[in-house]
Amino acid sequence: MYTRIIKIAALLPVIALTALLVSYKDTPDGIYADPQQALRAFTQLNKVRKDPNSFTERYNVSLKDVASQPDLVWSDTLAEVAQAWALDMAQHDYFGNVNKDGYGVNYFMHKAGYRLDTIWRKHKKTSTFVAIDGGSPSGETAIKALVVDKDNSSLDERKLLLGIGDFNASLHDCGIGFVHGTKDTKYRNYTVVIIAKHHP
Repeated sequence: MYTRIIKIAALLPVIALTALLVSYKDTPDGIYADPQQALRAFTQLNKVRKDPNSFTERYNVSLKDVASQPDLVWSDTLAEVAQAWALDMAQHDYFGNVNKDGYGVNYFMHKAGYRLDTIWRKHKKTSTFVAIDGGSPSGETAIKALVVDKDNSSLDERKLLLGIGDFNASLHDCGIGFVHGTKDTKYRNYTVVIIAKHHP
């Protein structure tokens, strides 16, 4: 009985992601979400968080001083927001943490029912809990790109994903969206990772 419960629990992210996909798979513009890649990204992220130093050589970046962190917990709500953001970037030809209407990810997290402290909702452009990647062909390679974080001197995305610093280490919920673009979109693939915690 215990084994069956474990197996069912392991399938829950897949079930949730598959449900999210229904509305998007056959979009007329050829852009669609890929729940399998999102799940692969989530699995890979928890592997890296568990033993960062073991990825030093394969990622060609020093993670030897990064402490191990607990597994993140999948959040259907955050996954919905992440997938919607990835789709919006692909469909409206932009790449960033603020959409074309001037809203950041925090606004949509709270609107979706994921409660945030008012400090994180003070400005509509705020995107505190998100890391985005454009161009990686799979969930695993997207996580690698975000951890390496070569284009960001402050390493904000690496710190978010690996729980570096007291605040990032306190975050435990995660949702990921992975979207395939087309030859006409800015990138062929978009990955959005949101890691956060509920306001009490």
